[in-house]
Amino acid sequence: MVSKVERLQKQYAENLEKAKLAKAELVKLRREQERKDKASARKARNRILFQVGGLVELAGLLDCDKGALLGGLLTVAKTLEDGPESSRFQEYKQSGDALLAKREAERKATAQKTAETEIPVSESVEVHPVHGQP
Repeated sequence: MVSKVERLQKQYAENLEKAKLAKAELVKLRREQERKDKASARKARNRILFQVGGLVELAGLLDCDKGALLGGLLTVAKTLEDGPESSRFQEYKQSGDALLAKREAERKATAQKTAETEIPVSESVEVHPVHGQP
């Protein structure tokens, strides 16, 4: 017959093992969540960097000397320290928004022309699979 003390010690050891396993699982889940959070933050930052690169291309500065480009950006950053209320900020914003709106209108017009020139599936000509002729 097993004494009450032995039974409690056995139960304690089992519970301790379960607790260790649960803690290990929790640590694993936390690491996985941290990894996902870092990956998400990295993707968000990369997206912003790609967008900025696209703006540099739109401005025609892709082939510009890196030092000159950085110097210009530093000058713009210093000019914009006064915030969105400054006249210079508004001037930059208006010219940038105008170019972006123009590009968006061109993109929509191109997409619309492409959609109009595509042959609907119902009007397409069927090609015979063996002979390659209609």
